[in-house]
Amino acid sequence: MRAPIWALATLITVGCGAALIPGTQVDDTPENRAIIDVVEAYRTAMEKRDMDSVRRLVSHRYYENASTTDTTKDDYGFSTIEKKVLPKLRDNIKKVQYRIMVRKVSIEGMRASAEYEYFWKFQYSEGGREQWVARNDFNRLDLVLEDGAWKIASGL
Repeated sequence: MRAPIWALATLITVGCGAALIPGTQVDDTPENRAIIDVVEAYRTAMEKRDMDSVRRLVSHRYYENASTTDTTKDDYGFSTIEKKVLPKLRDNIKKVQYRIMVRKVSIEGMRASAEYEYFWKFQYSEGGREQWVARNDFNRLDLVLEDGAWKIASGL
């Protein structure tokens, strides 16, 4: 008698859980989908090497401290991305394979974050030599709501 009751309780518990956005570990809500859409647009733009699309996804208030809090010498903002980073990616990266698995989305008012695991492989050219590099790691994109659209504010 206990087995059928336990099975029914498990079915009810699992059946009542929130649905997840496919390919993620994130509850399927319109708010979370909006953030996931930006992450996917970023991933797609990187794979296509479409730096104009990447630029449109980035907030003009972008700020990056390069994970160093004891110095500001390596900090940069939107103008550095626009003038140095995107042109270097456009000119030096030849091929990109990029997979993102979003683990968590947090939204608080006009700020949000997407924590994800990524797997990328890219071919780049530097000094006349071409080389493939692969990496798997975790990252977080911070976003801000600007003019009704989510924009990346840090984490590229």
